[in-house]
Amino acid sequence: MGRLRSRLPWVVGAVAVALVAAAALLLLQPAQSSSQLDAARERWETRPFANYRLKLVRETNRGSCEQEVRAADERAGEGLRNNCGQPATWTVTRLFNWIAELERTPARCFPGPARCACLATARTEVRYDPALGFPAEIHYEWRKGPNLIGGAYWRSLLDQSFSGCNKAETGGPVLVRVSLTPEP
Repeated sequence: MGRLRSRLPWVVGAVAVALVAAAALLLLQPAQSSSQLDAARERWETRPFANYRLKLVRETNRGSCEQEVRAADERAGEGLRNNCGQPATWTVTRLFNWIAELERTPARCFPGPARCACLATARTEVRYDPALGFPAEIHYEWRKGPNLIGGAYWRSLLDQSFSGCNKAETGGPVLVRVSLTPEP
């Protein structure tokens, strides 16, 4: 037991270094993605049409749904199809803004900032249309795990006040396939 206690600071230190390295990698990823996003936005701005039909198919572990909307001058107009249970107000500009937000927040605290017992880490990959620049495929995934460097996690273990990081119904991989049809 004494030998284990003497090694505990080394183990905790190694875990902390590993977490810092992982966080650094997450922070470096958005810089590369941001330049791809900026280039895609520039291609989109030079498109030869203002009106288009946008179709999104969202796939998760729970199933898939579709939304289709007409957009005019980057304003969502008539909703043509929607079985996703969310408003169908997408435009390409809103997709760009959503991607930027996903990439800007690679980690979030749960259940909230005041009590950061769990840390949700996010990963985003986007494939842009090579000609027009709109996001043709958006894949994002976030997973929750214990916040080992936060005191709230360790306190919740001691007082058994938190049921765990993997109990919530949210998270996991999401794939959004986007197709676009120019309209007169």
